[in-house]
Amino acid sequence: MRLVYMGSPSEVIAPLESLIKHCQESGDQLVAVVSQPAKPAGRKQTLTDPPVAAFAKEQGLLCLQPIKASDPLFLDELRNLNVDVIITAAYGQILSNAFLAIPKRATINIHPSLLPAYRGAIPVPAALLDGLETTGVTVLFTVKALDAGNIILQKTFPIDPSETAGALTPRLFAESSTLLFEALDKLRDQGFVGDVQDESRVTLCRKIAKTDGAIDWKKDSKTIVNEFRAYQPWPGSYTEREKLRVTVEEMTLIPSISEQLNPGEFYFDKKEKAIIVGTGDSPLAIKRLKNAGSKSVDAASFWNGLKLTGKGQFEVVC
Repeated sequence: MRLVYMGSPSEVIAPLESLIKHCQESGDQLVAVVSQPAKPAGRKQTLTDPPVAAFAKEQGLLCLQPIKASDPLFLDELRNLNVDVIITAAYGQILSNAFLAIPKRATINIHPSLLPAYRGAIPVPAALLDGLETTGVTVLFTVKALDAGNIILQKTFPIDPSETAGALTPRLFAESSTLLFEALDKLRDQGFVGDVQDESRVTLCRKIAKTDGAIDWKKDSKTIVNEFRAYQPWPGSYTEREKLRVTVEEMTLIPSISEQLNPGEFYFDKKEKAIIVGTGDSPLAIKRLKNAGSKSVDAASFWNGLKLTGKGQFEVVC
């Protein structure tokens, strides 16, 4: 089969790497990679390709980067490639009916959740916000409705209690490679249509805003830690002390601490080597922090820099 791969962020390079190797060992052909256009980045606003586009060019692959996936000239290019299957993974644009009509067999998508749960753009943070212990990957047919196509196959994976979205997302996409090849084999059967999703079980991802990263110390400790895990790397989790923003870079639950603290009240525990902070229920531990305009430091260095004689207080950011 003639294949096209569509993706943009670094997390989805792993399945592309596996697809390249698959095509070298099989009769399938990867005829092009499609990614977002280059955008200004950094202080000098240098035009920079998305990670997938940069990787594809390093591999000598044809790389198409339309401003819009609905552009007629791009659609003509795609038609000329005589494509059987288009594979999408975090591409970042809505695909039109005209686009979906181009591949002879199908457009399919790699989605990091167990659909129909967590349809939408942020399934991994959404699963962490809900405190799930397992999640998964679904390969499905792409249709015009959001993540609503028939399921080709899916697999469940455990979530480590300390895993953040920044770690879980690339792991799930890396795990998807085997599923992708199984899905391609199923598509060789022209009669295969997959399994219809159960609409009664659909859940949708809400959008995350930059302000969601503000820590509300009045919430229970488990909710605060789940939010911390979900918001890495963006928007991150932060608080304030004496009007100075403090970014939290490592946070965990700590059941062994019995001391009662008010929400946001903190001290340094030498045994745990952590800043212990009060919440709406039990305290939690912070092991790495960063003051605005300063470098990242461990909890001991942060505490020593404060030179407090008693406990400190983090405020809720308004």
